[in-house]
Amino acid sequence: MAKRGSVLRVVSKDELEGALAKGFSAPIEPLVGVPVACADVRGLAAAAHEQGIAVACDLSLVGAACAAVRLGADVAFAPAADEGEMLVWVARGEQGIADAARGLLSAGREAGDPELALLEQRTRMWRASSDAAQVVASYLVCHPRVERVAYPGLRSDPSYEIASRTLENGFGPLVDVRLVGEGSWRRITCTPDDSMAQVARLEQRLRERLS
Repeated sequence: MAKRGSVLRVVSKDELEGALAKGFSAPIEPLVGVPVACADVRGLAAAAHEQGIAVACDLSLVGAACAAVRLGADVAFAPAADEGEMLVWVARGEQGIADAARGLLSAGREAGDPELALLEQRTRMWRASSDAAQVVASYLVCHPRVERVAYPGLRSDPSYEIASRTLENGFGPLVDVRLVGEGSWRRITCTPDDSMAQVARLEQRLRERLS
């Protein structure tokens, strides 16, 4: 299939939900589960299309860091600035576009400069929080009180290869960790702040928790 383009629309939540109720798969989330892993958006989209099902991708967490339409989704969406609106990427082209998605090509309004600026701001925050998470995850891997670390940006992570071809500008802010002697996972959500400051706070928490 030729590389597909997309259009970015601003659509009401109700209109998007109505469209997704007609022939779409359950929305794919690129980062899912505990421990966190990266979903194979391309593979899941191809499998759905083989069954005649249109594919939607929920980018609420990752935003433009996942080029879902390029990977095969017919529709991808993320929250807009206004609570009742969504940013919706809709695949366009003469072939290979699900009929269920075509109606969204004219839904709502075309995204403008404010929406593009919002996406750019989110991309900067994603990149910074991903950089911090990479540092935190690498630190935890070497920590004597940590049994396992799950982060798609670690080369040892089972979903690293998928994440490398699915996500852009980093691997996200979510790091899951399991401490020695514990059976459950703990989630760390990193921020765009200084990574070493986050490591220092985490080390203090580990000392307090395990002292």
